[in-house]
Formats: sequence, structure tokens, C-alpha cells
Amino acid sequence: MKNNSFKYIILAPALILILATTIYPLLRSFWISLHNWDLKVSPEMGPFVGLDNYVRAFSDSQFWHSVLITLIFSGFTVLITIVFGIGVALLLSKEKRFLSYLRAILIIPFAMSAALVGYSWRFMLNSDYGLFDKIIDFFIPALADIEWLGTPQTSMAALVSVVVWIWLPFMSLMFISGLMAMPREVFEAAQVDGASRFRTLIHIILPMLRPIILIAAILMTMFSLKTFDPVVTLTRGGPGTSTEVLNFLIYKTGFRYFDMGYASALGYILAMITIGFVVIYMRRLVKGDDWN
Repeated sequence: MKNNSFKYIILAPALILILATTIYPLLRSFWISLHNWDLKVSPEMGPFVGLDNYVRAFSDSQFWHSVLITLIFSGFTVLITIVFGIGVALLLSKEKRFLSYLRAILIIPFAMSAALVGYSWRFMLNSDYGLFDKIIDFFIPALADIEWLGTPQTSMAALVSVVVWIWLPFMSLMFISGLMAMPREVFEAAQVDGASRFRTLIHIILPMLRPIILIAAILMTMFSLKTFDPVVTLTRGGPGTSTEVLNFLIYKTGFRYFDMGYASALGYILAMITIGFVVIYMRRLVKGDDWN
């Protein structure tokens, strides 16, 4: 009994910290989402309205537009990051000394602040003095007149590029670890059987990487759905609302229009969307080879 009591005493500070920083804010924000609270009208929480804020969201065209933008952005971000991550891993997974240094350098973009990266890319894509813009103009003259952050298509492409650049090192290291852990005998047998590199990739490497690919997809989906810093610093949701992802709409609703009840409801809807994707991926991961 004394040992059991001592165990709970040791865990108590951590449990109190989790309760104060996670559980209470979650419950408090959910309680706020059930009220009509406009900070422009009163600093006190307004009347209880039940699920009216959630019903309002599903009848709000701006909400559905942000959901569509979020799905487009997340889809491209997850797909491109995983494809490029596997490609980088194939190049850097060899047992060579200079590649070990490259793998160490690879983590630098991931270690940088997302807000700093967004501001840097905004500066470098500037059509007057931006480095990236000048490089693109030099190598592809046909794109010389493009205002990269001035149209919906190019702004979305720039935003996706920034987020891919941030998370590609982390995903690449995951795939590198998976590739380096694969038994060499499998590849030697494939080489003896005359399998080409492409067939080896399709029939050996990708099936063996499937669990890591699913885990990477789970993580990247979560990261992309909650993307905020690059949106604020790079596109600010524009031009217009063409890059206004759901997380940015929540911020704008709560801290620009001060509609705290509606913003809290939107936050919980985003959380439910994220959980839904994670559940789907986890079911795939648990099923293993049964993909039907």
C-alpha cells in the first residue's frame, strides 16, 4: 500500500500540470463554444445557446470555403512531403561518411521557427527584390511576370512549398531510418533475380515502408491541418480568402472579430476533423496488408 501511495505522490505534479495546461483549457473552451460570447459587447461570457454555434458553422459559407481550402492544402502538402521524403531517403540512406554529414544538415529547416521561415519566403518571393523570384525569372523566363503571392493558385503553391520545406527533413529522416533498417539480403536476392531498381522500389521498398508511410501520413495530416504560422506570415489568408485555412479562420473569428463562442466551436470542429483522419489512418495501419 505504501508503494502504491508513493507512486501516486510521484505522479501528482505531472498530473496536476496536465490538468492545468490541457484538460482544463479543453473543457473551458468547449463550455465557451456553448455560449454566445462577443468580446466587443461584453467581457463576460454571454447566454447559453447549446449547439447553436455548431449549427451556425455548418450553415456558414465561409466555414465551408475554409474547409475546402484546408483539404486542398493538406492533400497537396501530405502527398508532396511523403513523395519527396521517400526520394530524399533513397538518395541519403547509403552507408557513406559524407552522406551522414548531409543527413545532419538536413534537420536545419525543421529546427527553424515556422514564423521566421514564412517571413523569409515572403521576402524571397517578392517580385521586386526577392531571391527566389530572380532565380525563377533567370531559369524560366516565361514565369518572369508572375506575382507569386498575388494570385490564388500561386499563393497556394507558395504556402504548400513552405510547409513542405519545413517538414520534409523530419519525414526524410523517418524514411531514412526505415530504409537503413531493411535487411540487405532482400535487396541482394532481388538483384540476383534480375529485378530492376524500379521494380525493387515498387515491389520491395514501398511495401516494407508501408507502416512508416502511414505514420508519416498521420503526422503530416495533423501538422498540415493545424498549420498557422506560415499562413499568417506568408499569405495572411490571401489574396482574398484563397489561402484561408480553417485554423486561420478560427484565429480571425476569435481575435479579429472577437466572437469567442463561435471561434471555440470552430476549433472543436477542426479537432474532430483531425481525429477523423487519424482514425482512418490508424485503421489502415492496424489492418496491415488487408487494404480492402
